Amino acid sequence: MLRLLIYAALAYFLWKIFMGGGKRAKKPEPRAQDTVVAKGEMVKDPICGAYVSPDNGLMVRHGGTTRYFCSQECRQEYLRRLEAGEAPENPKG
Repeated sequence: MLRLLIYAALAYFLWKIFMGGGKRAKKPEPRAQDTVVAKGEMVKDPICGAYVSPDNGLMVRHGGTTRYFCSQECRQEYLRRLEAGEAPENPKG
């Protein structure tokens, strides 16, 4: 009986040593999008305000500037506003 108790205690201590007992604080890994935004590699969609990567976003060149969009809908809305002579950027964005 004593031998079983010693083995159980030994197994518990080995588990604590190798597994850390679940109390080890892990550093939260930054999300990839947060890292890219922090590096300044993201641009703001002028219609909805979402941040998109210039590599993956849809683009429109107009008047010497390039605008990037998160979706085809935002791109079409921007083009519609340009054709209508409205302010193409979202005033809230």
